[in-house]
Amino acid sequence: MPETKSHNAGFALSTCLALSLVLTGCGGGSAEDASPGAEASAEAPGQACDNPGNGARPQCVTPPPVSCNGETPVERGASYPVSLPSASGETITFQVLEPSGTLDCRQGHPLVLHGHGFGGSRTTEGFQNYRDAGFVVISIDQRGFGESTGTVRVMDPEFEGEDLIQILDWAEANLDYLRYRNEPDLAAELNPNLVAGAIGGSYGGGYQLLLQGLDPQQRLDALVPDITWHDLRYSLNPGNVIKTGWDLFLVAGGENGSTGQGNDGLDPIIRETLAQGAAMNRFPETGLDFFYYHSPAYRCSGEPVSVPENPELLSYQINPPAYDVPPAPFRKIDVLLTQGMRDTLFNFNEAWRNFECLRASGGDVRLLTHETGHILPVEPPEEAQPGEYVDPTADLLELPGFQAAGGQFACGELSISDATLNWLEHHLMGRPLASTFEGTDSEVCLSLEDGKAVRVPMEVFPAPASDGGLLQGEFAVERTFATAAPVASGYEAAATATQPPAALVLGRAGEGGATLGGIPTAMVTVSDLAGRSSCEAELDPFAPGCDPIVFIGLGKRGEGESRWQLIDDQIKPVRGLKTDATVELVGIAEALAPGDEVALLVYGFHPQYPASWSRDALVPFVNLAGAVQLPILEGSLDPVL
Repeated sequence: MPETKSHNAGFALSTCLALSLVLTGCGGGSAEDASPGAEASAEAPGQACDNPGNGARPQCVTPPPVSCNGETPVERGASYPVSLPSASGETITFQVLEPSGTLDCRQGHPLVLHGHGFGGSRTTEGFQNYRDAGFVVISIDQRGFGESTGTVRVMDPEFEGEDLIQILDWAEANLDYLRYRNEPDLAAELNPNLVAGAIGGSYGGGYQLLLQGLDPQQRLDALVPDITWHDLRYSLNPGNVIKTGWDLFLVAGGENGSTGQGNDGLDPIIRETLAQGAAMNRFPETGLDFFYYHSPAYRCSGEPVSVPENPELLSYQINPPAYDVPPAPFRKIDVLLTQGMRDTLFNFNEAWRNFECLRASGGDVRLLTHETGHILPVEPPEEAQPGEYVDPTADLLELPGFQAAGGQFACGELSISDATLNWLEHHLMGRPLASTFEGTDSEVCLSLEDGKAVRVPMEVFPAPASDGGLLQGEFAVERTFATAAPVASGYEAAATATQPPAALVLGRAGEGGATLGGIPTAMVTVSDLAGRSSCEAELDPFAPGCDPIVFIGLGKRGEGESRWQLIDDQIKPVRGLKTDATVELVGIAEALAPGDEVALLVYGFHPQYPASWSRDALVPFVNLAGAVQLPILEGSLDPVL
């Protein structure tokens, strides 16, 4: 998330568990009490309407929108709200921010949609650089947030998806100054086609990919999703371990952003999934199916949700998903994907998988990274905050102190804010791309630190195949590891949470230093103190005696230093006893000084997963052995003797 915020995750485990149970069970105000009804949406723009009083919002839409219908175009630049009845019986509210100056009624104005982050609401002022450039902006209250009613379904094709299509329909029916053009890749009946793009980060990136895959009129032409997800099963439950640090904060943010506005909060399906997850220390399969259906991975994989004849329904389901939108692949579209290297919610791996999937459609798809994002567990100092910039996607998750930028919103010298606007100007208006984009059509820009980046050719980018396997190719360097002493797992680890991790040294940067960049992998054997690395209870991998949990990530320390630093704050859970299991670690980008050591850090407890330690008292300690495949772009990693 550009200009994001951070929260200190140093809270007690008992508080986390209590918060989970309280938040997942809480209710919200009724939709009738919270928002204008269908009668309000029937008011003509500019028509005088009465304030109903008694605390209800005014039932009107003002001022009247500017129009090209007349002898002289009107100079405006106003901002006004619109509320519509949705197909699900709720209310959709959004803000229209008109372009600046005199309307161009000959060529028309491209439309840019904007979406807020989870727990946020629409933007009612601003976007001046977009409006001055000639865009009309529509900023959306997503379902259940702001003045859009209903429960939060987390980008459900049959709820939020239908709302988004209705917004585009309204824009075409009511804004007569929009730009159209003939698209040679579209069927004749879809031409001339609306010229439209979309921006937003996190939840504001998820809506873009949902609408792109769902709109039957294929009206979106260019997208800029920042730090968004590919597969929510991976985002919230990597390695089948609940990411409780982020999951709990997202529950708090979602409930506060929804019920705090008089809406209905998280949908019962989500509450039940989270409650069962907290009770069982794992998500139920039906909840994982729900999250998969709400992810770009659903379309990228082409695999439908497998629903048995007699599915086990979650007990609190209201409007359970029908899963009747087929996983058709994304059509050709131009996408600028941007991603924070230190993002610990939607990490680099998710951006890379979205990049692979969207690039396969044949559009102009590029990937730039930066130093901000969803950052846990600590808030960086003021001097680490990004420089001044104007970013229209900054209203993402509005919990004070929830996140903070880990660095600049830029890839080296390439400003992501500037690149976002320029991308839309290029693809929607035909203006040239800035010189800073040079090379990004064939290279991924990896941010190493503020002001420093490395470009990596797309065709040889070091990442494992999307269907699994170990890292291979010209940049892959393998190093073996083994624990010298058992590592605590479960209660033993949680009780000693302040203890440093086990550091399994992999090598030391050579005289010229080294640059790590890409997605590392590992082949891991996890055994108990008796030497078992497999479990007899094959039908139940969570059976007692089979369910240890450890967390692994790559760390570095400078020459002469004693403390290890987790690279880019990235950690991956490993659950269960296993033999030679392939583990995809989280993508990293790091410059190593000469003499810097690199190690595989092994934790039995980590604050990003504050309530997800193993509950298996029969496996209090484990040993690890195996090999790590490191993506080394430049320099060497010499053995440590």
